[in-house]
Order: sequence, then C-alpha cells, then structure tokens
Amino acid sequence: MAEVREHAGRLLRFQRIEIDVTRLVLSGVALALPVAVGALTHHLADGLTATMGALLLSAAGHEGGWRARLTDIAASATAGALTVWLGAVIGASAAWAGVWIVAVASTAALLGGMGTLEARIAANATVFTVIGAHLGTGPDTPGHILLFIALGMLTTAVLTLGSYAASRALSPLWRTGLEGPPGLAWPFRRNVATWRAGLRTWPGWQFPVRLGSAMAVAEVVAHFRPGEHTYWIALTVSLVVLRDEAAAPMRAAERGLGTTIGVLIGGLLLGVLPTWGMVALIGAIGAVRPWLKAANYTAYAAVMTPLITMLNELGQDMSWAVLRERVLDTLLGCAIGLGVGYLPWRVGRGRRPGS
Repeated sequence: MAEVREHAGRLLRFQRIEIDVTRLVLSGVALALPVAVGALTHHLADGLTATMGALLLSAAGHEGGWRARLTDIAASATAGALTVWLGAVIGASAAWAGVWIVAVASTAALLGGMGTLEARIAANATVFTVIGAHLGTGPDTPGHILLFIALGMLTTAVLTLGSYAASRALSPLWRTGLEGPPGLAWPFRRNVATWRAGLRTWPGWQFPVRLGSAMAVAEVVAHFRPGEHTYWIALTVSLVVLRDEAAAPMRAAERGLGTTIGVLIGGLLLGVLPTWGMVALIGAIGAVRPWLKAANYTAYAAVMTPLITMLNELGQDMSWAVLRERVLDTLLGCAIGLGVGYLPWRVGRGRRPGS
C-alpha cells in the first residue's frame, strides 16, 4: 500500500528544475507564430501543419556552441522532414501504412542506440511517421504537407539560432570564446563503433524488438478498431515503450492519467474557443511544455493532448466523441505498451537463473 501511495504521489509531484525563461518564450512564439499567420491569411490548416513542424524541431539546437547547435538542428530537421513526408506518401495506402510504421519504428529504435542525439532523433522519427501517415489520409498532397512542415521547422530554427546569436552579441564573455559546453559534440565515429559492438549482444537488439513488436500489435488493433483516429494507439505506444525499460510502467501511468485530464480540458476549451483564442492557447502550451516535460510528465501529457488534437485535426471542431476516443485509444496504447513492450521481457528476465 505504501508503494502504491508513493507511485500515486509521483504522478502529480512536480520536480524542482531550473527554468530557462528565454527558451520557454521562444517555444511559445515558435508554435503560435505559424498558426497566427495561417489565421491572418485564411489558411488555418496550413498554419497548423507548420506548427507541427515547429513542434518537431523544438527540442533541437539548445546546447553547445555553433557547430553543435547547427548539427543538432540539421540532423533533426532532415530526419523529421523525411519521415513526415514518407509517412504522408505511404499513409494514403492504408494497406501499407501499418507495415511502414512498424518498419520505421524498429529501424529508428535500432539506430537510436548510437547515442543521446541519435536516440532523440529516432524517437521523433517514429512519432512523426505516425503523424505523417495520418496527415497523408487528408486532402493535402505529401508535397504540400512537407512544404509547411519545413516552413514551421525554419521558424523554430531561426528563432533558436537568432536567440543564441543575440545572447552571444550581448554577452561580455564572447571575446573569450563563448562556444558553450562541449557535451553536445557529435562523436559519430566513436558512437558507431560502440553501437556495432553492442549489436553482437542481445541487449543491443532488445529495444528495437520490444518497440517493433508493440507497434505491430498496435497497428493490428487499430486496423480492426472502428473509428477515424486510431493512429493515436500507435502514437501512445511510441511514447510509452522506452529504451529505459524500468521507466515504462510509470510512463504508461503518467500518459494515461495525463491524457484523460487533457481530454477533459480539451472538451471544455476547444469547442468554445475562437480562432485567436486557439492561437493563444497553442502559444501558452508551447511555452510551458519544455518545463512540464522535465517537471511532471502527467501534466505534460495533459497539455499535449489538446495541442496534438488541434494540430492533427487541422482546425476542425472537436466533439466529445472524438475526445472520448482519444482516451480509449490512449488506454489501449498504454495497455499494449505494457503488455507487449514491457511485461514479457521483465517476466522472462525474472525466470533466468541467478537473476
């Protein structure tokens, strides 16, 4: 009982972390600006697609010196744009979309074992392949989707690098070589060597197999489940099945509870907000999400649910039926993530001699 109370407390406990106000403001502006331009030009759907691109690149380019930041942004943008575009191309064919998503998830999980930067890019590749496949079922062509995704990423890149340039210009330390910490340097060759050595052992393959099998089950369930928004099942699985196996149960609980809270928030707000109210809400969520992701994942999931819903549904009015479907699909994704991507591996390990 004490352990249950401890876990329940963790779901709602906020970690004390340092707040980078500049980054929070930039994150809010980067997400709100494309949709604001879309609203002003009467192309709201295109603005929301651009905001999706801004969201894709929002975690890149915040550490190190110029070389590290440019490398991070270039690699993240290239991988993100490619996966969204290919997802949109394949998404138009329902028969192949599920196979493609599973293949990308497994391959990305494998390549993400090279290092921290590669793991983040790989995780984004999986998430945005699922989102791209969903966008591909809409009226826009893959090229049209790619164009506005790229414009959103460009907005974020300009804001991020512009802020860094301004901080350097204003800093009295720039003459001493203000290049930032060397920790984000990309030792690609060393990472590849270590990664290839790891592939000679089972642990080097375990995460790709865990994620790939869970995504395969998610796609099968989504295929037979009625509804037009079942991509949320695979999206949840991609967020719940983690490389850090021990963190999976807590992440599933946080995701499930946070999404349920987010659906309630969305149901109260999205149906009554005017267009500019939606722009303000997207900006506010964009500003707080980097802090919430580190401070409390339950709260992060709660605010991301209305955000992703607004972006993916391209400005359409949200009904309670759609929001309720979000909760059910999220719970299905959490159950699949735990039941396929976590529990069998823990049970199997527990049966090994000496474990």
